[in-house]
Amino acid sequence: MSLIIDAHNHLGDRPGAVQTGAELVAKLDLAGVAKGVVFPFVEGNFTNDFVKDAYEQFPDRLIPYCAVNPWERDAADIVRRCISDWGFKGLKLHPTINGYHLADPELVDPLFKVAEELDFPIIVHGASDLYNSPPEFAIMARRFPTVSLMMAHMGFFWSVDQAISFAGEFDNLYLETSRAPIFEIQTAVKRIGPHKVIWGTDSPFVDYEFEFQKMRRATDDEEGYRQIVGGNIARLLKL
Repeated sequence: MSLIIDAHNHLGDRPGAVQTGAELVAKLDLAGVAKGVVFPFVEGNFTNDFVKDAYEQFPDRLIPYCAVNPWERDAADIVRRCISDWGFKGLKLHPTINGYHLADPELVDPLFKVAEELDFPIIVHGASDLYNSPPEFAIMARRFPTVSLMMAHMGFFWSVDQAISFAGEFDNLYLETSRAPIFEIQTAVKRIGPHKVIWGTDSPFVDYEFEFQKMRRATDDEEGYRQIVGGNIARLLKL
């Protein structure tokens, strides 16, 4: 049985949202989830220190990703330090909040080059927003074919069909399910297979248990379900 792993959680304290490592682990325990991928909120002047501290407190339950704003000149150096020195496992980007196009070569390519070199996955906010629309993901998936790229929210709300099509076209592009309705998730599984779909919640912005329980309806295939709720992200992270 594959580990059940939630691929999308935020830690930290910002106006309107707070979540500590201990609070997330309590949610994992109640839902029967083994591990959770964690990264900081990315509004304002953020750092990765809160995630580092939580990971040191719960190393067997939390999988730390760093987050950076590519407008910062030392963004690539921050990513390299998080991965190489702190033991982080991936990178989170949010083009909409931080104000850049995902496919901007000057800002974003240096980060993908670090991922290419050090072999870690990248998750990017991927709702139907201009800066991170599915075509932007397609450009980056083509430009960096060895980097595993996850589209958070799978293009919801207006661009799900486009997101599914691109994920089916590129071997290294995956759809992450947080906030997406179950019908759209079922459609993705049917069209491109459960091996391209990765479960995440986007906590603390959701009813945690509901986000987990809805995945039981993603597919009738038990092996496919196990891939979605943990097997796929475990494979990308080499767990």
